[in-house]
Amino acid sequence: MKIVIVSGGKAPSEEILLKEVKNADFIIGADKGCEVLYKYEITPDVILGDFDSADMKIINAIEKKARKKIKFKKEKDYTDTEIAFNLALENNPDEIVLLGATGTRYDHSLSNIGLLKKALSKSINARIVDDNNLMFLTDKSISLKGNPGDTISFHAYSDEVKNFSIKNSKYDLDNHLLRLGDALTTSNEFIGNYIDISFNSGIILVLYTKD
Repeated sequence: MKIVIVSGGKAPSEEILLKEVKNADFIIGADKGCEVLYKYEITPDVILGDFDSADMKIINAIEKKARKKIKFKKEKDYTDTEIAFNLALENNPDEIVLLGATGTRYDHSLSNIGLLKKALSKSINARIVDDNNLMFLTDKSISLKGNPGDTISFHAYSDEVKNFSIKNSKYDLDNHLLRLGDALTTSNEFIGNYIDISFNSGIILVLYTKD
């Protein structure tokens, strides 16, 4: 099951939104994220949030079509996106895509990257997508697909990533101890269609980026 969550950060473009919801089994609109769904006439299965930042005319209109509306108090222990994420987990997904999960509020962006770790711990394929970035976490050696010239970055999302190696890239690396906060592996490039990364332990944040 693929679940798409649309949150209230920077709205995804029509192209990205339609691409991700096309084969989605379940769609959740979180607070202001409902506005972009309404704009492109996409009916979510559930809308939720405290709705403090959303246009209530749009919320009232989309509520009539959605299966369910869940309203929370503004003072709560979780962000709207995390509430949506926890609801997604209840449906036993194989894949979760977070849209509108980045933007000017870096505190929310960082919290949403933290949700990727929560998904990783449950062996769920989760990613954050916006018009300039695609990011996900991995705790396994993998082969990454791209096109020559594409930019890709790697960051440690654990204290240490031991024996981190990058092969078939513009800037290869061999058995490096990558520590949390290190910038060495920022802004690499594909020279072919695949880059291989390997490591013995730790978690890597993979970011496909473009200006």
